[in-house]
Amino acid sequence: MRLDIRLKKPIKAFIPLKESGKKKKIILEGLSLRGALLKLPKDENFSKKDIVEILIPYQGIELKILAKKIRKSKDGIALEFLIIERETLLKLWKFICNNLYPVSWEVCPYCNSPINHNKICPNCRFSLEIFNPEYVFNHFKRTFLYRVKYLINQVEIDDLLNLYLHLNKLLLPKKYYNENIEFVGTCKEMLKVFSLIRKVAPLNIPVLILGESGTGKELVAQAIYEKSLRKDKPFIVINCAAIPETLLEAELFGYEKGAFTGAHTSKKGKVELANGGVLFLDEIGELPLSLQAKILRFLEDGTVERIGREKSKKVDVRVIAATNRDLEEEVKNGNFRADLYYRLSVFTVKLPPLKERGNDKIILANYFLKKFGKEYGITSKQFSEDAKKAIMEYHWPGNVRELINKIRRALVLSEDEEISPKDLGLDITLNPEFMETNTKKYKKILIDRSELLETLERCSFNISKTAKILNISRPTVYNLIKKYKINIH
Repeated sequence: MRLDIRLKKPIKAFIPLKESGKKKKIILEGLSLRGALLKLPKDENFSKKDIVEILIPYQGIELKILAKKIRKSKDGIALEFLIIERETLLKLWKFICNNLYPVSWEVCPYCNSPINHNKICPNCRFSLEIFNPEYVFNHFKRTFLYRVKYLINQVEIDDLLNLYLHLNKLLLPKKYYNENIEFVGTCKEMLKVFSLIRKVAPLNIPVLILGESGTGKELVAQAIYEKSLRKDKPFIVINCAAIPETLLEAELFGYEKGAFTGAHTSKKGKVELANGGVLFLDEIGELPLSLQAKILRFLEDGTVERIGREKSKKVDVRVIAATNRDLEEEVKNGNFRADLYYRLSVFTVKLPPLKERGNDKIILANYFLKKFGKEYGITSKQFSEDAKKAIMEYHWPGNVRELINKIRRALVLSEDEEISPKDLGLDITLNPEFMETNTKKYKKILIDRSELLETLERCSFNISKTAKILNISRPTVYNLIKKYKINIH
């Protein structure tokens, strides 16, 4: 019994030739949702590992489908379609229906049993109302287990587990999990991060999040908050690197009216505002030593004292901190208090850099392409195979933030339907090992205007703090400001 209806008539299609930029004409026989038979000359080279791109002319455009060569016979090469986009699947089904019409079956197209004009085959019980708009969805639901059984031996155990967990997630209301697609992962390092988040979220203890700039530390903090018992209380964020030292104490602890020049009214600090909830101290490594002592006191006795007020106030706040610095090294160098470090690092979550996250790079790239494509009104673009390869091989010193900026840039610059490595700014090949030892030198090349401006704004245009976060020198920051004509005054 077949799972899908096959077209009896041959279909003209093409295979793009990347070397020449031309297209090779081919014939597909027995086209279905699962695959087709590719008719080629007998002397055509064949490898089971080959993935080919098939272009099927459809309503003035070309339907692009990736296919895996699974078998060769005297009649041709059997292809298995690897369709990963819902839109592509539905367009292929519509193409098949258009080429079936009008239908005059005497036997069932699935099991070859006589049907006598029935709407449902009396033998296999499959519906034959293929022009019903809901047909393809109902058919997939009915045949899903057969399809999974066929594919299951081709999938790694870790990926099967992820699929099972995703199905469970679909059955849960959204309030029971963090629905942030930007914070996803299938690599072992990210699965470990997710496991740590689940373990620590219900506990009322401090958490220290470590990771390079742009890896998603705030997303981890949000995930811990949303899975905690405090999820209905405030989540207050303060970036310790973005606020001048002279104003940081007032921002953290608040002040009373008349406490200093300009204090015309009393104001609660971030710590008070977070009462009952979570305070996220981003870039904690930039906190001045004078304020580290006050944060330590707050962590030890749970009290806060506004500037200009002698009486302390009891608050109930859970602290999550994050940094891209090596705090153990900062403690050794006298830049960070050892007692505060030990207080914060009761539970530590370390995020891997994007370069170590394997296929997550493509998952994130596709997500951001759709997200910003929808935002910019450019929804038809997709990555070329060369672009996907470049994304996988690139070093990503700026991590997810750099990926976002490059995709935004590519959406604006790309003049074709396919985004190329050049559109992404990834057409210059740099040896990863060479990049590792020359990061500061090449950071100047890799930082674009939006990333620089975003970091400057986060640091209130403090050049020293901007240089630290971007891991470049102060002169380089000034050179980039001049290059991009950014007004910092």
